[in-house]
Amino acid sequence: MNINAQKKRLRKEAKEKRSSVENKEELSGKIGEKLFSLESYKNCKKLFAYFSYPQEVSTKKIIEKALADGKRVALPRCESENKMTYYYIESETELEEGNFNGILEPKENGEKAFPDEETLVIVPALAFGKDGSRLGHGMGFYDRFLARDNFKTVGLCFGKLLFPALPEDEFDRRVSLVITENEIICAEKTVPQK
Repeated sequence: MNINAQKKRLRKEAKEKRSSVENKEELSGKIGEKLFSLESYKNCKKLFAYFSYPQEVSTKKIIEKALADGKRVALPRCESENKMTYYYIESETELEEGNFNGILEPKENGEKAFPDEETLVIVPALAFGKDGSRLGHGMGFYDRFLARDNFKTVGLCFGKLLFPALPEDEFDRRVSLVITENEIICAEKTVPQK
């Protein structure tokens, strides 16, 4: 089975598993607490996050706490089919329904944000591998963004959506940490070896 077919099958499986997760808010709280305990969170000056879908690990309280902690918080806005730009926000009132499945995004008149070595980026995915591999929605937004590679990355997922590893191609980018309700996994952030 080729890699695209494997990913398609795994996306379907991950969506089914994700829909069966119970107590999402409680589990999201546990995941958030693990994130807040990390030195990489405590030491970051900027947190690049995303506004989650209802079926994902909730990022709402993470965003609120980061703002309360005095961090500069940036969220992505899908500018076109293959480009996203991060904008700083100071509150949820600066968000509007976006073009990508109605997810909340910053209004485009805000201040553009650029990651650096003081940035922690929370990266979304349908599922993560213990090696830091990720299964996105297949649009490539984050793989292109993560190619810059001058910042720390973390993936948040429910334990049911954690795999030993996921299929990757040369464009896929890994995260350096994966957090579930049960554990924090340090993963080497590398391009897959061929």
